[in-house]
Amino acid sequence: MSARETGAQREERMARAAEGRNRGEGPPARRASQVRTKPVRMTVDMPPALHRKMKRWTGYAAGQLDVADVPAAEVVRILVDILSATPEEPAWDAEFSPALARRVLRELSNRMDQ
Repeated sequence: MSARETGAQREERMARAAEGRNRGEGPPARRASQVRTKPVRMTVDMPPALHRKMKRWTGYAAGQLDVADVPAAEVVRILVDILSATPEEPAWDAEFSPALARRVLRELSNRMDQ
């Protein structure tokens, strides 16, 4: 609202704007939702000791795979795939996946109780 616009003028301006938005009958049509294709960024803060453990492990993995570097983000993606896999998915391991899920749930429970 400009310094010279009165309350009545503002109301009139707002009413004109609303008329422009509400020309059709009923509420505006919803757009069809689209599947998100752009990756979602996630940032994780971790204590320095845990970060060192991650760096050591990715260094070990790089040596095992004979590559220069293994990105920590890729390790996290793989762990989430394994943790969330169902028996119909390629990441599922009948022995490991349920055991990992139970272990994570137990650790979550312990940490949330603190």
